[in-house]
Amino acid sequence: MTTEGAGSGVPAEMPVPRPPGPAEAWHARPYPQLLRGPTFRWWRPLLSLAVGVGAVFVLIVGVAVAAGVAGALNGDSGTSGGTSDADWTATPFGLLVTNLSLAAFIPMVMIATWVGFGWRPRWVASVAPGIRWRWLLACYAVILPVNGLLTGGLSVLGGQHWTPERQWPLLLLVVLLTTPLQAAGEEYVFRGWIPQLVGSAVPNAAVGALVGGAASNALFAFAHGQQDVWLFADRFGFGVLASWLVWRTGGLEAGIALHGVNNIVALGLTIAFGGLRDTLDATQATPALLVFDGLTLLLSLAPALWVSRRMRLARLFVPPPWQPPPGTYPPPGTYPPPGTYPPQGWS
Repeated sequence: MTTEGAGSGVPAEMPVPRPPGPAEAWHARPYPQLLRGPTFRWWRPLLSLAVGVGAVFVLIVGVAVAAGVAGALNGDSGTSGGTSDADWTATPFGLLVTNLSLAAFIPMVMIATWVGFGWRPRWVASVAPGIRWRWLLACYAVILPVNGLLTGGLSVLGGQHWTPERQWPLLLLVVLLTTPLQAAGEEYVFRGWIPQLVGSAVPNAAVGALVGGAASNALFAFAHGQQDVWLFADRFGFGVLASWLVWRTGGLEAGIALHGVNNIVALGLTIAFGGLRDTLDATQATPALLVFDGLTLLLSLAPALWVSRRMRLARLFVPPPWQPPPGTYPPPGTYPPPGTYPPQGWS
């Protein structure tokens, strides 16, 4: 494009460049829309999805092989022979393999994002970029006591007593060491990668976050297997809350801590009181459990949100100002014209 004319202030036959990519690439934007940058093209979410699905297929094959080897060493034909999936998962080795398999989602999501969008893997964690470790540890520190006291207290008041699983020391060690990684793996997929895939393809940030959140949280609930409507609602509700935390704090850290604490407390109590297999194989819930879980999560988050305000966490990705290439108009550092940029809402 060229312009000319007296009083226009634009030299004749001088190109007027436009910033590359969609308009949103040069606006401050929330986490779900972060990947809608200058290099975004319509096919990038599809490429990332293909890489991710291929990686999941490889992971499933690997877990099946591990389960088959474990079954052969135990003298049966695997989880479909002498024991069920829940029986196998309730052993120290089965729980270890399960948790590490879910933790493997972290590098898989990083690779899918890097290959599909060309963004460094650390941008999956937050708008910072990367895991904000001080914030993550603070979340664990304030969520764990509240969740543990509420859930543990209710269990004791309900008549639970010390009847530990047969291999409880090993089981507890596996839970403490690998459950935080398992929770992080699931959050990277369901509150990170999938919402960013959808958000990158939708120009409106709020619409992209709502659609991506609804899709990813439904998949999160369905991924847990057979369940009744109350258990589905419980898991979907957890996902909605974790998605809101991502929007509110600009990263996955609070959701990872909430998910990790919830699983550590639940598994730790069932290891101590017995019934680990039933917990892992749960297919039903009650309205009372749904209400209790919701209240526990909200009360656990209250101190974490207070900490987030004290830490002044960045919740938006702010791109650097665009500089036109040399020899174009206007000269570098002067685009757009005064009074038109940055757009309203920039922070």
